[in-house]
Order: sequence, then structure tokens, then C-alpha cells
Amino acid sequence: MNSLLSLPIAYLLGSIPTAVWVAKIVNGKDYDIRNYGSKNSGLTNTIRVLGVKPALPVVLVDLLKGFFAPTIALWMNEASKASGGPDYFWLPLVCGLLAILGHSFTCFAGFRGGKGVLTAFGVFLALAPVTALGAFAVWCLLTFITKYVSVGSIFACITLTGLATFGYVAPNIYPHDHINEGILSIAWIVAVFVIYKHKANIKRLMNGTENGFGKKKKKV
Repeated sequence: MNSLLSLPIAYLLGSIPTAVWVAKIVNGKDYDIRNYGSKNSGLTNTIRVLGVKPALPVVLVDLLKGFFAPTIALWMNEASKASGGPDYFWLPLVCGLLAILGHSFTCFAGFRGGKGVLTAFGVFLALAPVTALGAFAVWCLLTFITKYVSVGSIFACITLTGLATFGYVAPNIYPHDHINEGILSIAWIVAVFVIYKHKANIKRLMNGTENGFGKKKKKV
């Protein structure tokens, strides 16, 4: 099997619009979660609009599709090499990026998807788990302290690039991640992309109109 087939597989896997489909299962086929709340098809809006229980499959699927996109590419590339085929060492990196793009621009739901935070976490759990868990810890801490998921997500992206850069410059600190030029580049690309997707949240934070968990809803 041609390992390059993992490229469309990664995009299609990332394109699974979990929140959109879960919302339709819960509220009927004509219901579109992107018309409610923050109008985003991600985990945070799913919790706000549908509640915690329907959000559980969103967590699981969005995380796993990010994890398996580069993992499948790695498996297929290793199989290709074992059979005498070419070594596309860059394949897992590009497939991870395609999964995030698929989540944000899903072909299964009019190319209107989520911001890619959870899927990106899954991608880096596969590529650089120590770096990913460090960024996740920052997300948990800042989301808990500030009650703003957007704040946790933005600073988790900053942490991701910082840890990836540090792991590249000083590889003996956490050698398990094997941070190379490719992983470092993908970390920066993903961080800039996800932060850009939060531009509306940043504007609301600056204006004091961002809604946080456990806070009284503010009028926009």
C-alpha cells in the first residue's frame, strides 16, 4: 500500500465533525450547533449548549482523530520501508497538520469546523507526548484559574512552542520526544494557526465581553 494514502486519510479523519453529529443525534437532524452559543463546533460550545454528557464523545473522538492521523502515517511509512518502498519521514508531521486543518475546515459540514485545540493535543500526544502534556497542564491550570477556555488554549499554544523550542535546543532534557526541525516547525505552525482561530476570543477578552465557565454571561 502506498504510504502517501495516509495524507487523504488524515484529512478525512480530522474532518469528522463530532460536535455537529452529536448535536444532531441529541436534538434532531435539522439541529446545527453552529447556530447556537459561540457558533463554534468544538468542545467548549458543546458543553455550553448541550451539556457535559453529550460532550464526552466529542472529547474522545476529537482527541483520537488527532492522535491516529500521524500514527497511521507512521505505521504506513514503516510498512512501506519494510517492503523496500521510499521513506517519507515527513509524512506523520504533515498528516498531523492535515488532521487539524480537517477539523477546522471539515468537508463533511460545509468546511465550517472548530478551532482545533483538542485535535492538536491528540496530534502532539502522538508526535511529542511530553511536550503535549506540558501544554495540556498549562491549559488546565489557566482555564481553572481564569474560567476562560480561550485563555487556557492560547497560552497552551504558547507553551507548546516554548517546550518544543527548548526540547530542540536541549534534547537531553526530555529525549523521549525527539524534537527535530520538523516537529518544531509543526508546533509553531499549529500554535500560530490555533491562536489566529481565537482572534474573536482575543477581541472579546480585550473588550471584557468574553464568557467564562462559572461566570455570569455577558452581553456582547
